[in-house]
Amino acid sequence: MPEKFPPIIRLNVGGMLYMTRLSTVCKYPDSMLAAMFSGRHHVDKDQDDNYFLDSNGSLFGYILDFLRFGQLPPNTHALPVYREASYFGLHALVERLQLNPEIAKMTVKEAHRAQFPNYSEVKENVIKMAIDNATINKIGEVIIYVFRTEFVAKAPSFNPNHGCVTELAHVSIGPWTSMADEETFMRCLETDLLEEGFTIRPHDTKRKCKYYFGQTCQKFVYRLQFIFD
Repeated sequence: MPEKFPPIIRLNVGGMLYMTRLSTVCKYPDSMLAAMFSGRHHVDKDQDDNYFLDSNGSLFGYILDFLRFGQLPPNTHALPVYREASYFGLHALVERLQLNPEIAKMTVKEAHRAQFPNYSEVKENVIKMAIDNATINKIGEVIIYVFRTEFVAKAPSFNPNHGCVTELAHVSIGPWTSMADEETFMRCLETDLLEEGFTIRPHDTKRKCKYYFGQTCQKFVYRLQFIFD
């Protein structure tokens, strides 16, 4: 049976109490927030009969300010409110906040990382390997095989089991379809690691495989060093 909501509703949002009109939370019919209070879904209540939303209560006031007045949050709160707006499916607010400098920068960075397959997983593996390799002298060296395109040998005499330099690699990533090259990936990885607080030495220029028999092996690796002092 459809749930019937009163015209004025009391909300407990992550422990903070709000009172607003039902028409306010339903202002944008395509939002998840409007869907919750459309009558098609059950909304849990707390012990005081307030409708409960499991979200950040301190930020929900900015959501209501936008729904009531079209007002945007201050720049200091734009990013967390953007995440809340995305959670509630408030696309109108999301689109307005995407023009904020901090959020625009984040969007571009995410799109940049998205060029590379399994980027987050690869970065985590690089960090884990650096930690494992730093037990002796606190320097975590990681060899990374990065390839935008697969190398395919054409010479009949080329031995694919020639002891390639890539056999030294701890982590590999590729191929990918964007035009970003391997050096772009390494710069992206280094920038993220530095912003997260790691101390690293600039990566070495690519170390090429020396094999040649009828055709040169085109594969190469990068060396990245973490300093854990």
